[in-house]
Amino acid sequence: MDLLRGWMQTFEQWSYANLGQWHYVLGYSIGLISHNWPIMLAVALSVWFGYRAYVQPTRLNVSWLLTALLLGLLYEYAKHIAGELHAAIDFLFGLEIAHLNRPLHFLVGRAAITILQLSFLAMLAQSVRLTLIGWQSNRAAVQSRSARRRNLVR
Repeated sequence: MDLLRGWMQTFEQWSYANLGQWHYVLGYSIGLISHNWPIMLAVALSVWFGYRAYVQPTRLNVSWLLTALLLGLLYEYAKHIAGELHAAIDFLFGLEIAHLNRPLHFLVGRAAITILQLSFLAMLAQSVRLTLIGWQSNRAAVQSRSARRRNLVR
C-alpha cells in the first residue's frame, strides 16, 4: 500500500511540475457540465427566449420562454427542492401529527414532480403548435403574395 501511495505522490508531483493545473480545471469543468447541463440549457434558452419576448412580445415567444423556465424549475425541483422539502416534512411533523408524513411526502414528491412534468410537456406542445401555425401562416402569406404578383404581371 505504501508503494502505491508513494507512486501516486510521485505522479502528482510530476504532473504538477510538467502539466500545471489545467488538467484539474478540465476535469472539474467536465464534471460540472455533465452534472448540470439541463439547468445550463434551461438558463441559456430562458435568456434567448427572454430576449426574443422582450424585443417582440408575441404569444409564441412568451410560450417558448415559459417552456424554458418550466424546464429549469422541473430540473431544480427534482434535483434539490424536493429533497429539502422531504427533510423539512420529517423535521416538522413529529409524533403528534406523524399521520401526515406519508401524504405530504407523496404531494411533495411524486405529485409535484408529475404536475411539473405534465405542465412542461403541455407548454412544449403548445409552443410547438404555435410555431407550426406560424410557419403555415407565413407560407400562406408568401404564396398569396406570389399569386398576386403573377396576376399583376399578366
